[in-house]
Amino acid sequence: MNICVIGCGAIGTTIARAVESLPEIEKVYLTDRSKECATRLQEKMTKVRYVPDIVPVLTDIRLVVEAASQEAARYYVPLALSAGVDVLIMSVGVFQDEEFQTDAFRLAKRKGAKVFLPSGAIGGIDALCAANLEHMDEVTLTTTKPPSAFGHNAYLESKGVVASELRERTELFSGSAREAVKHFPQNINVAATISLAGIGFEKTRIRIMCDPQVQTNEHHLKAKGKFGELDVVTRNVPSPKNPKTSYLAALSAISAIKKICGTVWVGV
Repeated sequence: MNICVIGCGAIGTTIARAVESLPEIEKVYLTDRSKECATRLQEKMTKVRYVPDIVPVLTDIRLVVEAASQEAARYYVPLALSAGVDVLIMSVGVFQDEEFQTDAFRLAKRKGAKVFLPSGAIGGIDALCAANLEHMDEVTLTTTKPPSAFGHNAYLESKGVVASELRERTELFSGSAREAVKHFPQNINVAATISLAGIGFEKTRIRIMCDPQVQTNEHHLKAKGKFGELDVVTRNVPSPKNPKTSYLAALSAISAIKKICGTVWVGV
């Protein structure tokens, strides 16, 4: 099986290095806006090959792994699906755009391709999907991260908030998952994931907290419905290369790829 990884940042690099050791993976094509970054990674591996454009290799791959940005997802997801190639998307927040979501899912169905959305940096997605088969009353997520996770955020800048200057636990946002994903595209992909697994972007409520006393990225998921109640806390170690994301996010993608390659799925 051959795959293509979009992006060689913290998550993309971790994925590429991990899947190279999988015997089921024969080739790993890699593309990134930075040719230097991609070729440097290629030089350290045997299965990885840099390509400036994925179109010529679409006929040679089974899976495209987007690990770059919502902007990249908007470009590459339709491209891959149009060729009937499965996609695994890390920038799940792109689906807060209803038109894009509808078009992508319809295209996948028409072309017989699959859209994989890994659980990312949060636990409980499997239970939430199952619970949503019956009536659900509410789904809430409280995300708490250290100041280093909120650098260069346009929404905070417009509010005059400088996360690095905060000295106590502070609420940065409270509202719908749709608005949360718009304002924090690099911090809160999990909000999109639980929205798609549960009651949608408008009904899912999000709180984003900044706490200078914490060292982890914490996600507290609560849901209530006919099934009972769900209360899951995930405390993640931030990625060493990108504190805005969690190491578990990359691991969830690697786990998903192993399932796609394999024959046994646990937790489906």
